[in-house]
Amino acid sequence: MLHSYCLEIRSVLLLNCNFKITWSSRIGYEDTNKTKIPSGAGVYEIQGRKTADGGYTRRFVGTTENLQQIYAKHLSENEANEKLKTFLKEKKAFFRYVTSDGESTRKDLEKGLYFKYKHSFNEPENIPSGSGKYDKINITETNAEE
Repeated sequence: MLHSYCLEIRSVLLLNCNFKITWSSRIGYEDTNKTKIPSGAGVYEIQGRKTADGGYTRRFVGTTENLQQIYAKHLSENEANEKLKTFLKEKKAFFRYVTSDGESTRKDLEKGLYFKYKHSFNEPENIPSGSGKYDKINITETNAEE
């Protein structure tokens, strides 16, 4: 689920945008779970094991036209991000997502999440740039019932 509240100044650029999102439940990153992922567009996050405080480590954030295809791509031998590829093979990982049809909204969510958490497996040359509409992106998150 996604809600956004944006402050617009027409002559320059949009200054602030506040998104409220509800993440899907965490899905274990395994081949057999591919069918649990919808084929629609969205923003996704790959997480690692629980931390000492009970949370999860945020490893990668991305946007896609097809969540199910990107889930499978990251598990394949064709995954270009070697750090992510190794992590998914060797560690317990989780996938979660927020569906969103709008490309600019997905880009802004990806950018806002990256700059909030600095996901360790996003490659420096591919830092999310967003849609270019907003100076500041704030995201309030809730988790689906697990």
